[in-house]
Amino acid sequence: MKNSIRIIITVALVGLMAGVLALQIRQSHQAKMKEAMDAQAPISITVESLTLQPQQVSKNFSIQGITQPFQEVVVASEATGKISQVFIGQGDEVKAGAPLCRVDATLKEIELKSATVQLEKAKRDYEKFVALQAASNISTTEVESAHVQMMQWTYNVQSIEQQIKESTIYAPFQGLVIEKAVDVGGYLQVGTPVATLVNIQKLKAQVWLNEGAVSNVHINDAVRIQLDALPAVPINGRVRFVNPKANEAGKFQVLIEFDNTMHASAGMSLRAFFYEQQTTDVLLIPKTALVLNSETPAVFVIENKKARLQRIKLGNSRLDQVEVTQGLSANTTIVSRGVENVIEGQTLHIIQTNR
Repeated sequence: MKNSIRIIITVALVGLMAGVLALQIRQSHQAKMKEAMDAQAPISITVESLTLQPQQVSKNFSIQGITQPFQEVVVASEATGKISQVFIGQGDEVKAGAPLCRVDATLKEIELKSATVQLEKAKRDYEKFVALQAASNISTTEVESAHVQMMQWTYNVQSIEQQIKESTIYAPFQGLVIEKAVDVGGYLQVGTPVATLVNIQKLKAQVWLNEGAVSNVHINDAVRIQLDALPAVPINGRVRFVNPKANEAGKFQVLIEFDNTMHASAGMSLRAFFYEQQTTDVLLIPKTALVLNSETPAVFVIENKKARLQRIKLGNSRLDQVEVTQGLSANTTIVSRGVENVIEGQTLHIIQTNR
C-alpha cells in the first residue's frame, strides 16, 4: 500500500515538473516570437503635418536682377588702312555721328580728283555727241557709248566718295566709350574693332522668371525697381521684352527699361517688384516640406499615417513659403517638417498638425 502511494506521488511530481517545464518553454517561445515581430514592424518616424487650404495672397512679387546698358555695340571699321587720327579716349562721352577715328585716305582722295576730272570730260563728250546727233553728224551708237562712259565715271566717283566717307568711323548713337581698341599708326582692316560704346542714359533690368510667374507678365507692365546701391531712390520701369523661350534651367528672360536719372552703372544688382493684384485659391507650402533629394519638386502626402511621394509644380516663392500650381489640392495633408528622415511607404507618427 505504501509503495503504491509513493508511486502515485512520484508520478504526480514528475507530471507537475513536466507541466512547469512546458509552460516555461512556451513562454520563452512566445517572447522570441514577439521580439521577431517587433524587429519586422516598420519604424515610425515623428513628423509635423500640414493640411492645405486655399489662401488669399497678393500676387505682387519681387526678384533679384542686374542692370544692363540700354545699348551696347562694338564699333568696327568699314575701311582698310593705316590709322591717321583717333578722336576718342576711354571714358569719353560722344554724340551720335561723332568721329571715333580716321584711316589715312590720301590715296583715295587723289583717286577721287582723277575720277572727277574724267567724269567732267565724259560729261562734256556726251553733251557734244548729243549736239552732233541733233545735226545728224553722229550715229546713235556713238551717243549711247558716250552716255555709258559718263555713267561709269559717275559710279566710280560715287564709289570713291563712299570709301573716303568710310575711312572715318562714326559713333552710331550717343553713349560712353568703355573701351578704345585703336591708336594712331595702327592698321585697320574691315571688321577690326575700334571701340566699345554703351548707352546708359537708359538702363535695362534683366531678371529671370519661372513659368508660373512669367505667365502673368506682359509687355508694358509697370515694374518698380530698387537698386541695391541706391535703395532709397524710387525707380519706375516698364517691361519691354519677355523671352518666349526658357533657358536650360527653365527660366524666362524678362527685360525692364527705365530712365537712368540716378546715374547708375550697368552691372548693378537690383530687385524688381512686379504688379499688385489679389488672387484666391492659392496653395502655399512651407519650404521645409520640399523633398530635397528628389529630381523634381516633390512632397510627402500623408495617407493612413503612411508617406507617399507626390510630384508637384511650383509657382512664386514667398519668403519661407512657395506656391504649388500643380500636384496638390485643398484638404490634402502633407509632411511639413521632418521630410529628411522619411521614405515612401513609411509609417508616420504625427506630433503636430497645422491647419
